[in-house]
Amino acid sequence: MNILKLRILVLIDKFHKATEVAETLQIKQPTVSFHMKSLEKEMGATLFSLQQGRIMLTEAGKKMLPYAKQILSLEQDARQAVNELTEQSQGQLRLGAESISGMYLLPTIMADFAQQYPECRIQLEIQSPNVIKQLLKDGEVDFAFLDDGESLLENTVAEPVASDQVGIIRSASAETSKSLDINGADTLDKHIWVKYSGASVVDSYSSLVKSHLEINSWEAVKQVVSGGEALAFFPACGVRSEDHTIPSVEWLPYPETDSTKSHYQINIVYQQDTHMNMMQQAFLDFIRREGIRTS
Repeated sequence: MNILKLRILVLIDKFHKATEVAETLQIKQPTVSFHMKSLEKEMGATLFSLQQGRIMLTEAGKKMLPYAKQILSLEQDARQAVNELTEQSQGQLRLGAESISGMYLLPTIMADFAQQYPECRIQLEIQSPNVIKQLLKDGEVDFAFLDDGESLLENTVAEPVASDQVGIIRSASAETSKSLDINGADTLDKHIWVKYSGASVVDSYSSLVKSHLEINSWEAVKQVVSGGEALAFFPACGVRSEDHTIPSVEWLPYPETDSTKSHYQINIVYQQDTHMNMMQQAFLDFIRREGIRTS
């Protein structure tokens, strides 16, 4: 017994004409008739009868019909499982992230995931939060990483995967910076400030000061601060991620106010009620299990 014979049985019950079955299966009508007779011979029973020009299932055919449908359903499930396995071995992940998580948090988790799934090709797009949300909406990325201050798109799910804090960085070596009153008014008024010019969770803090220099690179901001007396509001994860034995900058917490929230969450955001292939589900499970290290 082969799958084609079972498909013919199911389609005969649907169309009651061999010509329509042949057209659906894109085979010739004599081939349909041949397989009908072959199935009857194989089962040792009459499965089809001609009634007023229509092919009907006999009682034996009706008894066999639900089993044929079940076998065809299992065959489809088996094909899907194999196809998804192929997707997993040859698949890719498309990630989108705002600047902080894209630069300081995701590289490590991507490297760890790639070790477990070496056949997976991972693409990371680092853009402003609004651009990342649009890419997710358009289906251009599978997962987006955004801070919890960002509004969610309709029909999306957000799960927290990491927490971080906004503070101030100063040079780790500058002599005068050691006397900085981190809680005093002089913090805002008497220092040179460097600002990250892109959109980020740090914006509410940066708006408190008059920036003397704006740069669209977190690492460039850090380098400017490390080489002189300038200060900058900066995510803690961007300092903890330094591999240097001697840190170039020192990170200091800054008190929260009514208009600023120093602690924030990084969320993984994805489309709701969307079928995930095995690679996408594996990545989501990995993130849920491992989380994202911020220190």
